[in-house]
Amino acid sequence: MGVSGTIERDELTTALRLVSLGRGTGVLTVSADYASASVAFEGGLILSASGTNVPKLGEILVEKRLVSPEKLDAALWVQKQDKQWRALGQVMVDVRLLQFPVVEAAIEEQITRVIDQLLRWDHGTFKFVEQAPARGALVVPPCRDLGQYEVKVALLRAAAATAPA
Repeated sequence: MGVSGTIERDELTTALRLVSLGRGTGVLTVSADYASASVAFEGGLILSASGTNVPKLGEILVEKRLVSPEKLDAALWVQKQDKQWRALGQVMVDVRLLQFPVVEAAIEEQITRVIDQLLRWDHGTFKFVEQAPARGALVVPPCRDLGQYEVKVALLRAAAATAPA
């Protein structure tokens, strides 16, 4: 499934839905002058997402005071020492810094923030490349459906619009 184009006239939203409904497995990479982002899919379900202007998982965990900066550094050190790659969230669960549901919720928040960012872009390019997902220990968020993330983005925006200045 080759999907590529420009971010105009809701083409990115269409591309996201095509990958999701077509049960694509691979990475949708989106680039603009000011940022870039990627969304990884497996069987049409979202596996992970990252973006230039979106905090990484560890930063979200520190921001929410779920882990201290020192413990994040320790987990990153453990991750680098591993002979076989493990996602940071999995490392934190394995060394008992955090419980699995806490990591899952933070990953969902990261994905929601990336999709929120992407849906705000008015120009740029995107391309979906089919590839097998990263293997190794990986925490998979329970919410993986694009439609559910679109609802989460709408709720995020509604909360921001009604928050006191």
